[in-house]
Amino acid sequence: MVHLVVDSEEEAASLGFHGSPTFQIDEQDLFPVLGDAALSCRIYPTSDGPRGLPDLESLRTAIQEKLKGM
Repeated sequence: MVHLVVDSEEEAASLGFHGSPTFQIDEQDLFPVLGDAALSCRIYPTSDGPRGLPDLESLRTAIQEKLKGM
């Protein structure tokens, strides 16, 4: 696990960063976002409405799908 601090809009743009927290495997976002990169908080859809983290089942599924394609 790597924690990366992104502290400028320029760095966010160069990394294709779409807000915090972002979950990646091999530098690929597990929850791809359309639109411009941004230095912001990230919102994930959950069964309880928008939240600052994906629900555990969505995260588990995204990881499993990514690992299948490796």
